[in-house]
Amino acid sequence: MTATIYEIDPSIQTPEDLRSNATFAAEADKLYETTQSGPRAILPCSICYVPFSHFTPRETLEDIAKRAPRSSLRERILADRFLPSSPEQRLGQVEYIFDVGNWSPFLKSTDPAKKYATLLQILQYPFSRGSVHIPPSDPHGKPTIDPQYYAGASGALDLDLQLQAARFGQKLVQTEPLAQFIKRPAWPASAELNDEGLRQWVADNTITDWHPVGSCAMGGSLGIEGGVVDERLRVYGVSGLRVVDASVMPLQISAHLQATVYAIAEKGSEMIKEDRRLEGAGK
Repeated sequence: MTATIYEIDPSIQTPEDLRSNATFAAEADKLYETTQSGPRAILPCSICYVPFSHFTPRETLEDIAKRAPRSSLRERILADRFLPSSPEQRLGQVEYIFDVGNWSPFLKSTDPAKKYATLLQILQYPFSRGSVHIPPSDPHGKPTIDPQYYAGASGALDLDLQLQAARFGQKLVQTEPLAQFIKRPAWPASAELNDEGLRQWVADNTITDWHPVGSCAMGGSLGIEGGVVDERLRVYGVSGLRVVDASVMPLQISAHLQATVYAIAEKGSEMIKEDRRLEGAGK
């Protein structure tokens, strides 16, 4: 994910007003308690999911599919989604989120008179693969997480895709109705960066989104060679242990995760009860 930041009219109300002005925050709290309206009731952002085919030339997508690794089922699925013949090419491969406020950990403003808005560009189906490890010397210690953004040949594809997403994001904020709210770019500070300049900015300013999946992925037909849990969410090779959360999803989805996690939890609980009944019947 990258977060591009834009300076907006300082008269526009942002979440920073609630954090910096105690009086305004108290008034907003009272308004919400009495009428369930006001600043505390506002949906915080605008969201859309867009396929790369919506804004990327066909030949570029075909080149991505040709260069993409295909050594695993996961890689083949991701690569095929860029082929014009694939119905999955229309999946929302990039999530865009626009909101008032500065969401970037890199841009620090010291001018209280300035207000900002953020456009997030979030790659939903990266080719890159990171790792999560429990420290062998301390199983209760913090896990070691290495996202490996843009590492290797797969990462180079992701960087190309993020560059395409960032360019389309620039078009979004230059188009009405967003254009009327934007005064000037703040991060990166120039909208006129060439491809190499923007590519370097993307590489230097990529962070993670808050919807992690896949660290205990379902193995499917490949079994333990393809994942951590089977079709009943049981951990391969460990008796009596299941994983029932977003980590069992082999791939990200073109949506926020909450409803899907609810569904996984409901299905998981039913399977646990079914297996308990079968165990009881066999005694």
